[in-house]
Amino acid sequence: MTTRLLELIAAPENLLSAWRSVRGNIPKYRRSRASGPDGVSLADFEQDLTTQLKVLRDMLLKGRYQPSPPAYFDIPKKNGAKRTLAILSVQDRVAQRAAQQVLEPLWEPDFLPCSFGFRPGISLERAVAHVQNLRRNHNGWVVDGDIAACFDTLDHDILMSFVQHKIKDQRTVALLQNWLDVGVMQVGPPQNLDMQAATRVENAKGIARQGLNWVLESLMDQTDPYGAYEYYSDDPVHPSAQVDDSTFPDRGALVSQMRKGTLRRLMASGVMMGVGFVRARAGGVFSKAGTALRTVASSPLARRLLKRNALTVGGFAGLAAAAAVTAYLLNRKAGAAPLGVLQGSPLSPLLANVYLHPFDVHLSRTGYQLARFADDWVVLCPSREQAENAYNDAVRSLARLHLKINTDKTKILAPDQPLEWLGAVIR
Repeated sequence: MTTRLLELIAAPENLLSAWRSVRGNIPKYRRSRASGPDGVSLADFEQDLTTQLKVLRDMLLKGRYQPSPPAYFDIPKKNGAKRTLAILSVQDRVAQRAAQQVLEPLWEPDFLPCSFGFRPGISLERAVAHVQNLRRNHNGWVVDGDIAACFDTLDHDILMSFVQHKIKDQRTVALLQNWLDVGVMQVGPPQNLDMQAATRVENAKGIARQGLNWVLESLMDQTDPYGAYEYYSDDPVHPSAQVDDSTFPDRGALVSQMRKGTLRRLMASGVMMGVGFVRARAGGVFSKAGTALRTVASSPLARRLLKRNALTVGGFAGLAAAAAVTAYLLNRKAGAAPLGVLQGSPLSPLLANVYLHPFDVHLSRTGYQLARFADDWVVLCPSREQAENAYNDAVRSLARLHLKINTDKTKILAPDQPLEWLGAVIR
């Protein structure tokens, strides 16, 4: 089923249902003014609805569909800050809603009962009632948590690794990637890398090693027992289940073993990585490296393109080429991971829940009473000590997802302090 998803997304009845959902979100008196960046309003789209949906279906199935860049507007928040919302074209809204209607049922069985936000049949009132019952049942200590700029900082690489574990239809994967790319909120800085120092590195082997390390880490992500497969396994997850880390192989040992073997092959082959030249081989695999490096380095999405293209070369040639390009990217301040999903798009709430599901699983497996609504979450505990442990565990779990807590909004409340959550006061 997951190998033919695009046909389900583009099915005429699904596109028509998606259109009705999009139209239903806008009052009738506003439909003639509710246009996207292309100037096409809901009323305009509906005037020739049959043709519009037929064209959209044809473009999706033939790979010709390309999402339009969104427009943005800011709405004020209670704390004086602003929230940026995206305005999509009507066509893009219908396409994303069609995808959401097909993809959501794939993940719904995996999501835990502690996840309340943007899920079918689950209301905000139900989330508040659940937390009220937990607090009255001898769980007076509360970690009132918030994720800093959650929607704006979701790492595309991590998100797509979760997506590809569930979706085997590469056309659908490419469609989701296109939506992410057109809505990039920012490009994140390389992790733990002093770029000014890197540009002054005199020893080329140091830069090469950085590139090789990145490639090996990327390869390990495909079989990392601590990565996506821990959280998106085919086995049902019970909230009280415990994880025995001793059953997993030591990740450091595996990386070290791969690194040693690869280094030996690289040295024997005479490949110099990241310094502008490599020894030419039969067929000119490396002879055009300089031009390729300059081309790849010019793209803000270079790291994703590198992983998609260079690593598919296969075998030693692919590994060496990827390492060379990566080292060059590191040295040229290029290839940072693109971040963020659009707030206001039909698909973003589902993608956010997919991304944060590992957070739910980790805290639930550890035994905490968690409730999460999008990026707002609470953990209810019987003691201050457990609340402090939960706070620290949440910080570590989010860090694995390249997210941070909002320290200004995240706090520990005593039993006599009211909890304000989702617009309700819970005592």
